[in-house]
Amino acid sequence: MTLLIPPHLRDPKIVQQNRLPTRSYTYDPSIFHSLNGEWSFKLYESPFLSPDLTKLDASSFIDWTSITVPGHWQLQGKGKYGHPQYTNVQYPFQVDIPNPPTLNPTGVYYRQLFIADVSRFQHRLRFEGVDNSYEVYLNQKYVGLSKGSRNGAEFDVQPFLVSGDNLLAIKVFQWSDSSYIEDQDEWWLSGIFRDVSLLTLPKQAHIENYKVVPKFDDVNYRNAKLLIDLDIVGSYDHVRFTLYDSEDPHRSVDAQTLLQEFDQPTTTSIKSVNITKAEAPKTIEIPVLEPKHWTAEDPYLYKYSLELVSNDGSTVVHSVHNHVGFRQVQLLDGNLKVNGKIIMLRGVNRHDHHPNYGRAVPLDFVARDLILMKSYNINAVRTSHYPDHPRVYDLFDRLGFWVIDEADLETHGVQEPYCRHKNIPFETALTKKPYYDANVRFLSSNPDYETAYLDRASQLVLRDINHPAIIIWSLGNEAGYGTNHKLMSELIRKLDPSRLLHYEGDFNATSTDVYSFMYPTLEMMEIWRKSHTDSSGKFEKPLILCEYCHAMGNGPGSLKEYQDLFYSQAFYQGGFIWEWANHGIEFKTVSKVDGKLHKAYGYGGDFNEEINDGVFVMDGLLNSQHNPTPGLVELKKAFEPVTINLTSSKVTITNRYDFSTTDHLDFLDSDGKLLNVPSLKPDETATLNATTDSVTAFLNKDYGVLKAGHEIAWGQVEPPLQVPDFPSKVIEKSSIEETSKFVIVTSNSINFKLNKLLGKLEQLTIGGKTISTKYNGSSITFWRPPTNNDDAKDGPYWKKYNIHLMKQNVREVTVESGTTDYLAKVVVKSRIGPPVFFYGFDATQEYLISPNRLTLHTVLKLTGAYDPKDIPRLGYEFLLGDNYDSYEWFGRGPGESYPDKKLSQKFGHFNSDDVEDFVYDYPQENGNHTDTHYLKIKYTDGSKLIVSEKNKTFNFKVSDEYGVEEAKHASDVKHDGMYLRLDHGIHGVGSEACGPPVFGPYRLTAQDFDFTFDIGFD
Repeated sequence: MTLLIPPHLRDPKIVQQNRLPTRSYTYDPSIFHSLNGEWSFKLYESPFLSPDLTKLDASSFIDWTSITVPGHWQLQGKGKYGHPQYTNVQYPFQVDIPNPPTLNPTGVYYRQLFIADVSRFQHRLRFEGVDNSYEVYLNQKYVGLSKGSRNGAEFDVQPFLVSGDNLLAIKVFQWSDSSYIEDQDEWWLSGIFRDVSLLTLPKQAHIENYKVVPKFDDVNYRNAKLLIDLDIVGSYDHVRFTLYDSEDPHRSVDAQTLLQEFDQPTTTSIKSVNITKAEAPKTIEIPVLEPKHWTAEDPYLYKYSLELVSNDGSTVVHSVHNHVGFRQVQLLDGNLKVNGKIIMLRGVNRHDHHPNYGRAVPLDFVARDLILMKSYNINAVRTSHYPDHPRVYDLFDRLGFWVIDEADLETHGVQEPYCRHKNIPFETALTKKPYYDANVRFLSSNPDYETAYLDRASQLVLRDINHPAIIIWSLGNEAGYGTNHKLMSELIRKLDPSRLLHYEGDFNATSTDVYSFMYPTLEMMEIWRKSHTDSSGKFEKPLILCEYCHAMGNGPGSLKEYQDLFYSQAFYQGGFIWEWANHGIEFKTVSKVDGKLHKAYGYGGDFNEEINDGVFVMDGLLNSQHNPTPGLVELKKAFEPVTINLTSSKVTITNRYDFSTTDHLDFLDSDGKLLNVPSLKPDETATLNATTDSVTAFLNKDYGVLKAGHEIAWGQVEPPLQVPDFPSKVIEKSSIEETSKFVIVTSNSINFKLNKLLGKLEQLTIGGKTISTKYNGSSITFWRPPTNNDDAKDGPYWKKYNIHLMKQNVREVTVESGTTDYLAKVVVKSRIGPPVFFYGFDATQEYLISPNRLTLHTVLKLTGAYDPKDIPRLGYEFLLGDNYDSYEWFGRGPGESYPDKKLSQKFGHFNSDDVEDFVYDYPQENGNHTDTHYLKIKYTDGSKLIVSEKNKTFNFKVSDEYGVEEAKHASDVKHDGMYLRLDHGIHGVGSEACGPPVFGPYRLTAQDFDFTFDIGFD
């Protein structure tokens, strides 16, 4: 009999062989010796065809190619080793639990390892992350096995090493039984993708493991103690514990400084205690008087050392340097509290991603991301959906973030067959529970997987336990709620009772400490709050949104509405935006415009994957290069830790920080003058008598990675409608010509030409400046390219009603000669509607023509039957002609804005030089400017076209983009003549790609309309 699938790859009870117990991670450059770099590599079609590594010597690898470690083999070799594959809710292979595919790509890595004298140290091999499972061989001997792609593993290699050259080989399997519990909405990428190190520990004795837990003595959180647990191997006399005074967490630092920080002391010692050999096996309590608290706002860290002193007391055999933050996490009075205070999580979900390296993310790239988060008012991170590289947590501690640390676990793929079979198109926060309950038997309540679930729980906690930033452990993501989760929660509470537990799949928080939802509506949240709050307003556990406001493409909308609800009730403690960054993989694609190769960022299907979930991997606040999108700019405004509201005579400032006063901020008015704002404690409000258009809160000194002058928050008085005073020219002699097809009005100043059959403005020329209708079936336009959020429901709904095919049937054109106020009046009466349907608009367009002005009054009456409930937009589009130069406007800017995504854009005067056109990785609707008072289109001769809407603000976009809807990548968008899109109304953007639809006030309802645009020429 031939076994084509190795037994250990289809037995979930086997999670490791010869792997050392997980221990608290501490990076020490004197002990960690990097094995990163170029390794020899060869890929085999399956484990069955891969070589027996106990029989290969150095000569066997001579003709192999090289590959970079850390890295993924699919992203190296120019396609030689396969391609990335993206899925979200489906497995990319046959679901045959616990069996992996027989065709299971197997990569063999090899390198030489030179050790001068193997007897000097105790040697270990450490792997921080290998996808999916792997075997380790040294000098043709089997060392061990590990599963769990994003968890670390250590192996004792001392028995296998020799002095001199050593042959190290790793066999990595793309799939195993553990692949079924690693379906985490990202690229399936294989190989050694995190650091590999050779550890050299002292032979005489070393600190194998340790735990340092802070605990305050009483409810005043004044004095504390450190609870220290030690696991020591070898012969020694005592352990010397030294605690050093805290460092200023707000001292000016940069990314490079952060990355070079290895917890060597820089301050004076404040406590030194010798722990005897007899005391070491017990929990040691060390009192600390009035320590400064660690919080995400003020991350005070105390460095410490644990020194293992030799038997004769003369030398330090081994030392460990780390840091501790004095903070205590509790569930008190129904709330998550830190140091006795309720906190508000203004968070994001963060996946590992780099556009070139996949999950093999350089640490400096992560540091750049975290600094960006701090600068955009983000204070919390959920490590979705697995533990990060262990060194990332040092950055969380030092920069100050509340962290939900999540186990390497998701089984979303077991749902997809069920949902297809039951014709369930979408999962929602309230409907998903029964679907998951029906399928937990496959994995989450499968006793064969119990060991794997518990292994991932223990790996999570034991590795990261000494980090103050971590306040909550998470049992994983979207895996139902089964018996294995209950066992995980019991194990974690035993390993670490000092933190809370989270798991969204535990809908009723049976095993966890917080209720957790994904993408609920505001109404659903309120229903849940009221049903879990008694008549006196008390509740047992708070609600945290582990995912909300899906940031896919042009979005998310309505961020402020969620934040306002969070602040309105103590039951809510914030949440985590999905997600931090797009996952696009850089590649070359042939442009549909010029047929040439262009750089683009790939998503599902771009690598010819048979099974994929398309563009859903592009759902971040950063683009694939990790540069901010307009959505992140909007988030910064919603997440402001200080709110500033203005009236014509008063400024009201509220401190939304949880611990900090406002002393680190200066408040400047619109003239740059400093306001006399009192020191505000958390939740305090001050109202000042002041007359100013705006107030901005800046840092008044360097604050960690943020520099003095960095803007934290702002408020502004919304200005009254402003329209330029634009007198009409004196009426001049004109002529009116009407043919069977055209109406032409001509004077010395103006030429107006209307196509009567089409209702189309063929030409409006004043002083050599020409505009004309950008026509596609109707002079009044209703369509815009869909956003990713539209594609979920609104876009298909609009297309079902053929709104993208609206046609104008002109019924009547009336021409009147001018009066003393205008040259001519042209009235066009039409029926505008789509093919197939009864519904449409009876339209009246009145063109009032003056020597330097066109007033366009539009009346639409919705008639017919079976009409849609809303439409994408409503307005006009005009080609701007060859003489176009630039534009300026008064309104919100300078970035794009939409009815539900506009609060980050200030009112002011802007011009096109201020606009940095944002190119979405996946082309879609973009670039709108809402709440515009007036717009000036400038021409090369210095003259201007001035646009306003009667009695209200309007929307506009100036662009040269064509074919956006058909484009798959930015290079597919055609750039041609500039045009102006002028809208009376536009639909919001929302976050319905995975979440609620656009909220009611921001939907453009199909109804009767009456609006007037004034287009003047200066």
